[in-house]
Amino acid sequence: MGEGPGTFQNMSYFRPGKLRKVLLLALGLLLANPLLAADAEDIADLSLDQLMHRDVVRASTIAQQISDSPSAVAIVTAADIRAYGYRTLADVINSMRGLYTTYDRRYQYMGGRAFGAADDYAGRIMLLIDGYATQDNLFNAAYIEDSGLVDLELVERVEYVPGTGSVTYGNNALLGIINIVTKRGGDFNSTQLSTEVGSHGMRKQRITFGKRLENGADLLLSASLLDVAGQDIYFPAYDNPATNNGWARNIDDESSKRVFAKLSFEGLTLEGAYVDRGKTLPTNPSNATVFNAPFEIADRNAFLNARYETDLGLKLSSASRIYFGNYAYRSSREFTPDENGIYDAYGRYGQRNFDGSWWGLEQKFVGHWIADHTLVFGFEYRSDFSQNFEWRYSQGAAQNASESRNRRTSSFFLTDEYRINDEWSLNIGARYDNASDLAANWSPRLAAIYRPGLTTTIKASYSEAFRMPHAYERIDYVAPAPEYVDAFELAVQHDFSPRTRLTSSLYRYNRSGQMVCGVGAPCAPTGSSHSSGLEFELENSWQSGVRARGSVAFQNSIGLDGQDAINSPDLLGKFNLTFPILADTVRTGFELQYLGPRLTFERRQVSGTTLANLTFSSERKWHGLSASLSIRNLFDNPYDAVSPFGWRPASGISQDTLQMDGRTFWLQLNYDI
Repeated sequence: MGEGPGTFQNMSYFRPGKLRKVLLLALGLLLANPLLAADAEDIADLSLDQLMHRDVVRASTIAQQISDSPSAVAIVTAADIRAYGYRTLADVINSMRGLYTTYDRRYQYMGGRAFGAADDYAGRIMLLIDGYATQDNLFNAAYIEDSGLVDLELVERVEYVPGTGSVTYGNNALLGIINIVTKRGGDFNSTQLSTEVGSHGMRKQRITFGKRLENGADLLLSASLLDVAGQDIYFPAYDNPATNNGWARNIDDESSKRVFAKLSFEGLTLEGAYVDRGKTLPTNPSNATVFNAPFEIADRNAFLNARYETDLGLKLSSASRIYFGNYAYRSSREFTPDENGIYDAYGRYGQRNFDGSWWGLEQKFVGHWIADHTLVFGFEYRSDFSQNFEWRYSQGAAQNASESRNRRTSSFFLTDEYRINDEWSLNIGARYDNASDLAANWSPRLAAIYRPGLTTTIKASYSEAFRMPHAYERIDYVAPAPEYVDAFELAVQHDFSPRTRLTSSLYRYNRSGQMVCGVGAPCAPTGSSHSSGLEFELENSWQSGVRARGSVAFQNSIGLDGQDAINSPDLLGKFNLTFPILADTVRTGFELQYLGPRLTFERRQVSGTTLANLTFSSERKWHGLSASLSIRNLFDNPYDAVSPFGWRPASGISQDTLQMDGRTFWLQLNYDI
C-alpha cells in the first residue's frame, strides 16, 4: 500500500470554490437561530465508561456528547438510521463528521482524520459491538458493509470516539473507536417480518423476535438473508476485443446470511452473532488474474460474548467479560497465461483458505473510594491461538503452501477521572500490553477538562497508541513491528440551549513505525507521517420533530514520502435534515455529503463530489405495518472513488479510480405480529 512516484503541491484548506460548496450544505442549519430553540429535557453528563454501558438514548432528544471524556463523541441513533435510510454501517460512518469510506467493489474501508488508504484492511479505527472488539485476528479488518455482523435494524445507536483509544482498548484503537450498541428485545416486543427490494436485483428478508419476559429477562433473536444479482460494469482500462470491450458481465453478485442473539437478565448479558458473506468481484484486483472471469471471495465471521456487571459494595463495581471469536476467508481466482497461452508453475486456478480463532477475558473495576476520583482499572488476557493460512493451486501439490501463527497478549490498565472543582477535571490513564511475539508497549493519556459555565466544555488531551502487526503482516514482512501514533486534540463544546449544540475540534496526529518497502530491499518499519485538521459541527432539534445537523472538516495529511497522502480529502462536509410531513404520518430525511478532492496511487487528482440522499419512512405503525423508501445519489451524480490498483493492464490505461453507482433505490416493508 505504498504511494506512487511524482510530486504534488500541498492542497490548501481554504479554496474558495470548495468552501462555498460546503457552506451551502450547512446553510439551512446555520440560518436556524440557536437562541430561539425551544427548551427540552436535559441529558446528564456521562463518563465514557458509563456511555459505553448505557442501553437507551431517546431518539427524541439530541445525542449528548460526553463532557467527561477526553474527546467529543458523535452519536447516530436508531431514529437517525431509519430517518436517513442507512442500510449498512458504512452508510452511518459516511454521515459522521470527519469520516468517510472507500469502496473497491470488494469491501468498504474506513477513513478519517486525513487517513484512509484505499485498501487499508488493518484496523486503525477499532470497531466494537456492545464493547466487544470485532476485528479479526488475521488482518485486523473491520467489516462495515454487508459482511458486518449486525443488521442495522438491531442497532440502538452508533458512537464514534475520535482520537486514540488504546488506554482503554489496547491494540487497533489507533485513530478512534466506533461502538455499536444493539437494541434489547423489549424494543421490539413482537415478532417482526421484514422484506426489502432494491436496485441491481437486491432482495433481503429478515425475521426478528424480541421480548421482555415477566421475570425481567430480555431476549432478542434475529436472522436475515440477502441476495444481490449485481450489475454489468464497464472498465476503460480493458476496452479491447480480447477483454470483452471492457465489460465485466454477470460477476457482481453478492449474498449474505446473518444470525444474532442476545439474552440479558439482571447483570448478565449473553450475545452472539454469525455472518457468512459471499461476493464475486467485477474488478480485476491483481495483474496475475483474468479480467471478466469469476473471482470469488467469502467471509465468515462469528463471536460469542458473555458480560456480567455487578455492584460489589464498598464503592466498587465490577464488569467481567469472556469472549470467543472466529473468522474464515476463502477465495478462488483464475490466473492469466503468457502470450503463448501457457500457465506458469502454479497452473490456471488458485485458492486461498485462511482462518483464525481467538478467545479472551477481561475484568474491569470502577472504584469511588477517594473523594472526587473515579478509578477504572483491570486486566485483559487474549489468546489468538489459531491463525492459519493456506494457498492451493491447480498445477499440483508442489506449489501449495501453508503458514500458521499464534499470539498471547496480557494487558493491564488504570485511569483516573479527577474532578478538581466545579470547573476543572483531569483524565489520566495508561495501559500496558505485553504480547508473546513483541516487546511490551505502554499507552498513556493525559486530558484536562475545563467548564467555565454550565453550557461550555473545553478539553485538551495528549495520548499515545499503537497497533501490533497482524498475522498476515507477520508472514509478508521480514521484520514486522508495531505502528505508533501520538495525538493532540483540543475540543470545545457549547450548548446554546438544551436542543442546540456546537462542537469543534482541532487535532494533530504523528504516526511512526510504518512499513516502508523499497525496490529490491526488504520492508522496514522506518516510515512516518502526520495529519492535522479542524472540525465544526452544529446540531439542533425542535419540538415539532424537526432535527438538523451540519459539519465541516478541514484536514491535511502528509504521507510516507513527505507529499500529500493518497486518498485523503482535504475537505469534508455533511448536512442532515429530517422532518415529519402528512400530518406527522411520514418522516422525510434529506442528506448532503461533500467529499473533497483526493489523490490516486498514480498521484492524479480525483475531483470532489457532492451526493444527495432522500428517504421517506412511516412515523407510526399501521396495524403492525411500517415502510421506508430511500433514494441514494438522488441527482444521479457520476463520481469516482480511489482504487487500490496501482498497476496498469496491457492496455497501458490507468485504473487508479473506480466509477461508483449512480442513482439507486431501496424499499423496506416491516410487519409486526
